[in-house]
Amino acid sequence: MSSLYSISIPVLINSLTATSAVLKKGGEHAREKGIAISEYLDARIYEDMLPLSQQIRIVCGAARRAVERLTGAAPPDFDAEKERATLEEWLAVVDETLEILRGVDPGAVNGKEQTRVPCMLGPEKYEGALVDYVHGYPIPTVYFHVNMIYAILRGKGVPLGKWDYLAPFMQNFTKV
Repeated sequence: MSSLYSISIPVLINSLTATSAVLKKGGEHAREKGIAISEYLDARIYEDMLPLSQQIRIVCGAARRAVERLTGAAPPDFDAEKERATLEEWLAVVDETLEILRGVDPGAVNGKEQTRVPCMLGPEKYEGALVDYVHGYPIPTVYFHVNMIYAILRGKGVPLGKWDYLAPFMQNFTKV
């Protein structure tokens, strides 16, 4: 049977694990091709979209806010406004976020499904049951921005495949 913890924290862990793997592959590609990583971190799919670095910031920020809503305790902030110029700095933010997620106690989450929580979307403020919040904001937000990271890197020629994204989500499957 699913629990609030099982539909949230493991999904976010898998998403951040995929983010890390895709970014590392992007870093390897840049090194092999002699391309400055800033070209990738500043890249965007379209001029009015956010660059890769901001996609990473949003993934980590949404996951950390989810932890706060789910547990009632704010995790350490990663200072979203701080300039990060290297892939290693961004990977450190991803790793720190993964450690926060891995440290969440299921007992601090389960049973709070109907707890009302706030959610900001731009200037608009919403409120909903925690279970609806999980399904409606952090999970789709993280999926969207992880896929933007993937798409930006593919657009830069990084040889990524669907498996690079899916592998963390498939870890509990048995090959037959």
